[in-house]
Amino acid sequence: MDDQEAKIRLVKYIILQISTVPSLLCDLFVFAYIIRNWKKEIVNAPQNHVIALMLLTSFIQKTAETPLSLYFLYWGTVFKESDGFCMYWSYIDFSLLIACLHLITWCAIERHLFVFHGQIMKKKWCLIVFHYIPMFVSLLVGPMFYFGTIIVFTECTNMWIYTYMFCGGPCYAYIPFWGAFDWIFISGIAIVILFFANVLLFHRFMLQKRRHQRIVQFNQKRRIIIQLSFTSLLYLILPTPAVIFGVIQAVWLPTFGLDMQANYFIYACSFTSQLLPYVIISSFPGVRHEFRSWIDRIRRYFGGRARVQVQTITITQKENGKSRIMPTELAMGRIH
Repeated sequence: MDDQEAKIRLVKYIILQISTVPSLLCDLFVFAYIIRNWKKEIVNAPQNHVIALMLLTSFIQKTAETPLSLYFLYWGTVFKESDGFCMYWSYIDFSLLIACLHLITWCAIERHLFVFHGQIMKKKWCLIVFHYIPMFVSLLVGPMFYFGTIIVFTECTNMWIYTYMFCGGPCYAYIPFWGAFDWIFISGIAIVILFFANVLLFHRFMLQKRRHQRIVQFNQKRRIIIQLSFTSLLYLILPTPAVIFGVIQAVWLPTFGLDMQANYFIYACSFTSQLLPYVIISSFPGVRHEFRSWIDRIRRYFGGRARVQVQTITITQKENGKSRIMPTELAMGRIH
């Protein structure tokens, strides 16, 4: 059984390790694009604020938490066997993952305002009330909840297990009320709202398209909806199985699917941060076009290097009974 668990950990380590470095490079590419086009993509496009904040949050998660998960998956034990480390590891993973989930949920709601009430959202007070305040509340709810339940909680004593992912989890998760509250109200409701907000947005968009939308307005709104749909699918597909199993365990049957939850579903949630930059690249037209141009440049560069191989051809000429060596550089691709 130990050998089987070690093999599973090794496979998960390889997958996570392989996916982390390209994901970080994509993060840096998107950050560079946003900085270069700050006015266009951030100042003049408030609908991009939530996505940019999600990217920053997931980047922090990859740099602050993913190395700890990689260490555990490789060695089978936590990086540092102490209560403080286990609290930090649990807190940073739970809070950042939920922060991204709440941000994309609010993004799905406010897309209704940007798509169907765009003129109202151009007013400063509307942006403050319906955009900035909810956005930062969505960002802070998860970290504040887990700070209270993981670090400040006094109703139980944490019994950390150093050979388990996240040291076995904080003790509040094993109290029926708080465990159910976490899975249902912190995670579950956000996923339900995210799903129905996307369905309703798409339905309203199709109805309005049939009525009286001009082509330019239709294309602009379609880009906004596609951007949301790509990102929403990521947070609907990966965390949903863990949330469903977590709710069942917290409310009805504590032993339901424990192995599946611990070995696969919780692990799958970590890939939301790994895949997010790819989703952003595919859904942002400007980022996508610049990324393609960079890929074309790299392809042309290495393709040219492969075709243009420099050879030194030694030509022997005899002059006055003597031989002279003349090196001549010729590109293979130009010799006919």
